[in-house]
Amino acid sequence: MPTKPFHTITAVAAPVPSLCRKYAPLLLCGLSLALGAVTVSAEELTVDEMACALDPHCSKPFVDRRLRGVTATPSVRPPGSFDRTVNFSFNSAELTPEARKELDAVAEALTRPNTTQLEIVISGHTDAVGSPEYNQKLSERRAEAARQYLMTQHGITGDRLVAKGFGKAQLLLPTDPNSELNRRVSFQNPNYAAASASGGSAPAQPAPLLQLRVGERPQAVTGSDALPATARDDLKVSSELQQATHPRPTSH
Repeated sequence: MPTKPFHTITAVAAPVPSLCRKYAPLLLCGLSLALGAVTVSAEELTVDEMACALDPHCSKPFVDRRLRGVTATPSVRPPGSFDRTVNFSFNSAELTPEARKELDAVAEALTRPNTTQLEIVISGHTDAVGSPEYNQKLSERRAEAARQYLMTQHGITGDRLVAKGFGKAQLLLPTDPNSELNRRVSFQNPNYAAASASGGSAPAQPAPLLQLRVGERPQAVTGSDALPATARDDLKVSSELQQATHPRPTSH
């Protein structure tokens, strides 16, 4: 009885579905966008806007574009200041590469012709997460780290820069204390208000001139029209010259 030949059955791996190969890049792209949305930074000011915010003679209105779309009410911004999102390593005062880029832009604003002589207070701020003591010390270290970077990397003299830390005592969004926008570094011109006041004062008016006709005697001037000492001396000399050239007749 003839035997039937055995048929060799070869296991073939199931092919990868073509739909997976086709849409895998789109799936990965969507996943990266979803993850990246968490770390998108706030819209920052331009170099010109930062320099203008510090300059008391700049008349351009200040608009903090970092707060666009924020529904919480922000605290009042001190005059002559702006905020910058400067990211640090977690629980650290170590500057990240993104933080260095932000401070590079700040350094450019601080070395413009209209800001190069200004004193600047660098203030570190945290959100409300953590104890007041811990946040206070962390904000001080971060403000000093920003100051040192501006000095060592951009040659800004240390006597222009003062570093201070405020922890969570000055939240940008008091009604949203845990918002990431509260974690920031502020740069302020402490002399902004005084410079604005002095810059708006009227120039001093020159002292009025007194004209004399030949033969007239000078009249005494009092009150707000009084002449300065140098003008009075010149007037005295002029009177003496007139008497010498036009002597009064003497009575016999």
